[in-house]
This record gives sequence, structure tokens and C-alpha cells, in this order.
Amino acid sequence: MFPFDDQSAAIAGFAIIALGYIVFGITGFGASLITIPVLSHFYPVPFVLALAGVLDLGSALVLGIRRRRDAAIAEIKWLIPFSIVGAVLGVTLLVSLPRDATLLALGVFIGGYGLYGLVQRTTTSVVAQAWAPVAGALGGATGTLFGMGGPPYLIYLTRRIFDKGRLRATMSVMVSFSLITRLIVFAAAGLLLQPYLMSALIWFVPATAFGLWLGNRLHVGISHEILLRILYLVLVGCGLSLIVRTGLFGH
Repeated sequence: MFPFDDQSAAIAGFAIIALGYIVFGITGFGASLITIPVLSHFYPVPFVLALAGVLDLGSALVLGIRRRRDAAIAEIKWLIPFSIVGAVLGVTLLVSLPRDATLLALGVFIGGYGLYGLVQRTTTSVVAQAWAPVAGALGGATGTLFGMGGPPYLIYLTRRIFDKGRLRATMSVMVSFSLITRLIVFAAAGLLLQPYLMSALIWFVPATAFGLWLGNRLHVGISHEILLRILYLVLVGCGLSLIVRTGLFGH
């Protein structure tokens, strides 16, 4: 049962949503990396994933996809088919996996990616395009299973595209496609028909709008590099928190 009548959870959720979309407003991505792991402490994971998917897509439409004509179409054509396959696999696992196993996998995934972001170094070596099916499938699967399809795409594309503008445009297209695919798969699986989803949207949309507004205003004054370092640390903390919550280390 969705505990929307829990006032403390509703207030905490409002604050977390606002924080996530402040980051989204500043960087154009990253809201779900904050909102999903934290909200999973209060609400069922399938519910959180559906809620985050709707809010993310709405935010992406509000901000718009800039410089999409600069996107590397050759890379996108390789990624998208395998992303669809991965998305179907991800939602199949989502509705069948035990809750603790899903939370544990989510914690390991985001914590590991946070560590990767903290320790990675700039490289100019090019990874083979043969890795595109792996990146596409992982991106699609983690998008529907964890609500975080971006990291696998980003890890692959940063080793294929070295122009910042072209990389950003390509990522924008892939993230938007991932969001649309995720919601279509969620709808087919009935996850968008969950009780309380509409009332939660009514409650959380103002937090989303506030976060986007404030993030846009802060965009000019905050260093993108410093923000990313903070975001990676938040990911590590959220990942560890979710792993502990599963009871892996005992009670």
C-alpha cells in the first residue's frame, strides 16, 4: 500500500523532488539520480520509477532538447534498437524481483556509478562500436528497472565522442528517447495505473516546477564541474543507504 497519508513522507518527498529538479534545471539531467534512491525509502520502487518517469519527461519537454541537430545520428542508430530490448527485459525483472533484491541492485548500481564518476580520468582512447549493443541494452534495462538509463549511455558515448557540444546533444536525444520508451513499457505493464499516482503528481508537480525555476536561476553562478563532484558523492551516499536498508549487514 502506498503510504501517501504519511505526512512526514509526503513533506520529505516534496523536498527531495525539489532538490532533484534544481539539479535538473542547472545541468539538464540528474534529477532521477537523486529522487529515485531517496524516495525508495518511503514508497514502493515500481511506484517511484513511474512517478519519476512522468516528472522527468515533463521537465525535459519544458526545458526542450537543445542542439539536437548536432547529435551523432550514427551512434544513436546503434544504441536505440538494443535500448528497446533492454527496456522490455528491465520491466520484466521489475515486476518479478523481490523488493529487497531490487533495492540492493539499485544501491549497488548507483553507488558504483558514483564511485566511477569520482575516480574517472579524462581519456582520449576510443572504444569500439561493438560495445554499442551492450551500452544500449544496459541503458534500456537500467532505465526501466532503476529509472536511470543515462549512465550506461554516458559511459559509452564519452569514449566515442570528444566534442562537448556533440556529446551533450547525443545524450539529450538518448535520455529523451529512454524516457519515452520507459513510459511506454510502464504503461504496457500497468505501472502507470497504480493507485495514488495521480494524487502524487498533483502534490509533486509544484516541487518540480520550483526546482526547475531555481535551477535555471542558479545555472550561471555554479561551476558545472563542482556540481558533478557533489552529485557523485550524493550517489555514493544514496547507494550505501539503500544497501544498508535491505538488511544486508543485519539489523
